[in-house]
Amino acid sequence: MGQHFLLSAKARSISVRDIARLGEEESYALFRSIRFSENDGAPYCPHCGIDAVYEYRARRLFKCQGCEKQFSVTSGTVFRSRKMSYADIMLAVVLFVNGVNGNAALRLSRDLGCSYKTAFVLSKKLSRAMAAMQAETILTGTVDIDGVYIGGSVRQENLVADRKSDGRKKFNTKRRSIVTARERRPGGRSRSWVVATEGAADPYIKKVVSAAAHVVTDEAPAYSRYFLHYEEHSTVNHSVGLVIDGVHTNLVEAQHSRIRRAERGVYLRISGNHAQRFADELSWRDDFRRLDNGQQFRMVMSRALILKPDAELTGYWQTRPERLREIGRRRALRALTLKRRGRPSAPISTYSAPANQ
Repeated sequence: MGQHFLLSAKARSISVRDIARLGEEESYALFRSIRFSENDGAPYCPHCGIDAVYEYRARRLFKCQGCEKQFSVTSGTVFRSRKMSYADIMLAVVLFVNGVNGNAALRLSRDLGCSYKTAFVLSKKLSRAMAAMQAETILTGTVDIDGVYIGGSVRQENLVADRKSDGRKKFNTKRRSIVTARERRPGGRSRSWVVATEGAADPYIKKVVSAAAHVVTDEAPAYSRYFLHYEEHSTVNHSVGLVIDGVHTNLVEAQHSRIRRAERGVYLRISGNHAQRFADELSWRDDFRRLDNGQQFRMVMSRALILKPDAELTGYWQTRPERLREIGRRRALRALTLKRRGRPSAPISTYSAPANQ
């Protein structure tokens, strides 16, 4: 029997010990090399793009000779206005990617010796970097599609006499469905959406999955008309068996089992406000689970250092500025208008990479 990749030495190319032993100067040098990797580590101005810059001797600060603006290695990134040291940020990224089924903010706060609020916002910023990589994916070939519900059901009373109705048929108001589309090939990619029901994911699936794909689903009514949109559509009746005449959705079912393990064993609870962030994070972890953790670390760091700051996470634990509150009100009004017109609104939380990527 072959050894699982995660148990092999190839899966370990970087360790927490390696990063923890780095001093602040070494961590800054590595941080800088990743931030300006497109220019071989040489700094360039994030405002005008030229590399005619000089560095201050007394501070880790640069000044552009063209636009005369000052900037640092974290200016214009998700780590803007940081208070953590460069060593702690890099240590947090290693700890975050090392969690195969996720890494809870409470554990991250204990490992880093910081507050839970700091660890929570930092983990959500890293999840956004993962989501930006997932947002670029268009699925082709054979694609498995299925949904899984998160949030759980109302637990019924222990005594039969106390049960007013069957508790298995009642669900709480925070129940959500994660619908996943996954390519069936070595190194295949996946996309996940958090919606109220499986049928609500239909417009997102049709936008991401190529019309020339071979789609495989179960016999849920939400997928009953996919044969009209895709080149080929196969279904499997799960009430009869998991595999019928070679047709199955086992790969996406395995991915959903890992989501279940993350929900029950790591995060314990997935908030509806951040469910899309969790879904994108777990989708990324599943797609790149056979890359060594050193590559995963560099991928997340590289993307986080080119993403613009997230308005939703700016001042998350403080009173938000009026400008950000106004953005939230406009989004809510637009979603309500689309709902009244019978048009689908945006997912619970969406992310997109900057236009210059």
